[in-house]
Amino acid sequence: MPKAPLLAPPGPPTISFRWDGAPVAACPGDTVASALIAAGELATSRSAKYRRLRGPACLHGGCGTCLVRIDGRPNQRACLTPVREDMCVEPQNTYGGLDPTALVDQVFRRGIDHHHLVVYPRIANQMMQGVARELAGFGELPDAPPADVAGLVDHVPEVLVIGAGRSGRALAAALAAAGHPPLVVERRPAAALGGADLPTRLLAGVGVFACYPQERLWAAASEQPPVLHRLRPRHVVLAVGAHEPTIPLANNDLPGVVSARGLVDMLEQTGRTLSARVVVIGEGARAELLASSLAAERVPPARVRKLIGARRVKGVQLDDGRTLRCDLVALAPDPAPAFELAAQAGAPIHFTGAGFAPVVDADGRIAAGPAAHPLEAEGAQTAPPPPWTLWAVGELAGATTPAEIRGTVDRCAAALLRALAEPPAPKDSHARA
Repeated sequence: MPKAPLLAPPGPPTISFRWDGAPVAACPGDTVASALIAAGELATSRSAKYRRLRGPACLHGGCGTCLVRIDGRPNQRACLTPVREDMCVEPQNTYGGLDPTALVDQVFRRGIDHHHLVVYPRIANQMMQGVARELAGFGELPDAPPADVAGLVDHVPEVLVIGAGRSGRALAAALAAAGHPPLVVERRPAAALGGADLPTRLLAGVGVFACYPQERLWAAASEQPPVLHRLRPRHVVLAVGAHEPTIPLANNDLPGVVSARGLVDMLEQTGRTLSARVVVIGEGARAELLASSLAAERVPPARVRKLIGARRVKGVQLDDGRTLRCDLVALAPDPAPAFELAAQAGAPIHFTGAGFAPVVDADGRIAAGPAAHPLEAEGAQTAPPPPWTLWAVGELAGATTPAEIRGTVDRCAAALLRALAEPPAPKDSHARA
């Protein structure tokens, strides 16, 4: 039975691709996730352990619940992959409406604890473990080995900006206007970013995955083509934003439960508009703003008894017994700063109430002292301080509203320009590889 469309297109669809063998119409600017949600297709896979249905959730490429198989390549994020004509997209770990693994839900209604399942006799346990391994995992091997040869590229930029979201782009534009265009690295492909204000020096589709203070470099990688990037900057600005944590509610993992912020950003980037009924769950000014942007009713989490639905969300049951019928539920929790790279760089970390964040001064500069190697004995001589200054803007610097985010960008840009006017570190400080 055809599903009701949930997102209206910005214009006539001109692209067609196949989802699980069936044609899906899409528009230029769509990602696979936005096109599937627009078509009412919310479930893309099943979870590895408990076989629960999964679909696009964060819509920013951070959660991994929208992993699909695209043109024979497994584990591709639907929310980051732009659509193209005749691409073949398939679900993973599921077989449509006749998925035999759904029997697991009926037999093990409280979930599978395979650590204590069929422990004795040993031969039966060995057989059970083999079955459990077959049930787990994500997708199948690619149809063919990669055609591209892996590469290595070194960069020594004056300023490295990690993240090409709103704050990263704004900072890059301010520095470029002053004659110091930074190198901007963004894990999302350029086609998934949208907008006409992309930085001139942009490495899109390249994710920074680690900082190595002892080796005095940052490491990033792209998948297509497979290239490792080694970066040795003079100044590093973290514009990595924040994670969208979930809100603990019964059935909060049903397909159709998405991030409110991710949904707003997806609509802005694709030009689509909502034709679905949406309920926003959250409290505070940020949740109110997101609900207003989606023209949706907002419900505080304390009022929610559970989410209703089997294969997709269909409503929100409240504590007074009423049920709000909907097609999508958008969660609007307080964001948790994406502090991981700052911590790897040796930044002091503190708890904000919603998550962890680096300690920054008024200009966004992060105090990063000498970092001891984790294998060094206590009291051993530590490595010298890394040859870069470290900064944070946007949500990582504690901003939540657009005005606050812009303030962190302006102050950081002014302070960075002052730092750039100072003599650079000796060249040999970058030589250690």
